[in-house]
Amino acid sequence: MTAPGKIEFRDIPVPKVKEGQVLVKIKRIGICGSDIHVYYGKHPYTSYPVVQGHEVSGEIVKLSDGGSNFKEGDKVTIQPQIVCGKCYSCKHGQNHICDNLKVMGFQTTGMASEYFAVDLKKVLKLPENISYDHGALVEPLAVAVHALKRG
Repeated sequence: MTAPGKIEFRDIPVPKVKEGQVLVKIKRIGICGSDIHVYYGKHPYTSYPVVQGHEVSGEIVKLSDGGSNFKEGDKVTIQPQIVCGKCYSCKHGQNHICDNLKVMGFQTTGMASEYFAVDLKKVLKLPENISYDHGALVEPLAVAVHALKRG
């Protein structure tokens, strides 16, 4: 998205996989209310241009190195929050309110692309009985579960 209401489709190179990352072929992507706010220029923490996409499922097609429990062909989803790990909230298990929180597709590059290179620590393997359609719903489901736990 280059500006509010302006979407461009571009051919871009497949990302290079850095150490500690995997390359995921995106199979499904969700569009949520926050994405709509970005489209209309009403999201307070997003600047343009931005590649959206934070609710996804996909397949690992390349690993950077060994040392992980993942393998090519694994069905996965990606946790889109990027946290500092150093602030009070992060140190007390409250990553979702990190002082330096960024979310893929809003403050950093999102996953609305054919391929996405991502740190291993952000990748969650999906059970075999979970479809790609349902796998893209893990993030919004997690938001709902968190809201229910808060009461």
